[in-house]
Amino acid sequence: MIVTNKLLSLLGLAKKAGRLSLGHDAVMEAIGKRKAVLVLLAADASERLEREMRRELAFQKSSATLIRINETMEDIGHALPHKVGVVSVNDSSFASAMTNIMEEADTNG
Repeated sequence: MIVTNKLLSLLGLAKKAGRLSLGHDAVMEAIGKRKAVLVLLAADASERLEREMRRELAFQKSSATLIRINETMEDIGHALPHKVGVVSVNDSSFASAMTNIMEEADTNG
């Protein structure tokens, strides 16, 4: 629960800073323009969406990491006022902080 709050709070900060792309089309554009550093998929996003994002990352030879998070589209919607299944983080500092939060959660159980 605490990790979810930290991650969602950080997503909110990144949105306010203009460092996120929200939704399918915006994320595809961010990948194409090589802005995406981290791509986050909601827990309830479709397998088709995940395949499409992986395919685009491979096609663009992107170094961005794709991670399916435990938060749902509704959780993301509460944090960002946008209910989306996919988000790209377009800033290495925010991406690093989010990755650290998720790794911490995996380590602590």
